[in-house]
Amino acid sequence: MFNKAYIIACCLLFSASVAATTELTRIVLEDGTEVVLNDDFTWQYVLLNQPKTDANTATKTKTASLAPQLTPAAMANTALMTTHVSQGVRVTFKSASWDDSELGLNFDITNNSPLTVLKVTIAATLFDDSGNKMTTSEFDVWQAQNRLPETYLRKGQQRVSRTFKLDDINASQWQKQFISFTIIAVETR
Repeated sequence: MFNKAYIIACCLLFSASVAATTELTRIVLEDGTEVVLNDDFTWQYVLLNQPKTDANTATKTKTASLAPQLTPAAMANTALMTTHVSQGVRVTFKSASWDDSELGLNFDITNNSPLTVLKVTIAATLFDDSGNKMTTSEFDVWQAQNRLPETYLRKGQQRVSRTFKLDDINASQWQKQFISFTIIAVETR
């Protein structure tokens, strides 16, 4: 007879191994852009330099080198960062605008999934003109209104997000508009 705890542990172990994405390999394209191929048949551009740690460097230097910084390929081709697709939903950075000292960000959201989309959440990271991380914020770029089907994002539809305001961004350090984002949640019906 199997012990219930043993069966539960095996199920949890199996479900954790299925859910985790493992990097299979990295390849470098002709233009120098690095791409990661994952075991779940997905791929992604490598946008950040790998942190370099050296046992002989001072703690202060080691901490500074661990800060996320864009790769030269990402800085040369910002189109690598401006679109992300997950679960059939594509989010594209549309525009930035300044209102006094507040930065406004707008996104386009397109649903190519057969499911109806109710909510899309992204994590957006802004980098200064040198490629150093400035800030990361989460936004619900699309949110349908409860029980109003006309606000749902159906297959083939495209919508524009509302403007998301960020303060504490220095306009003189964000002239190149380096922004990278990832879709972290898609709620469907």
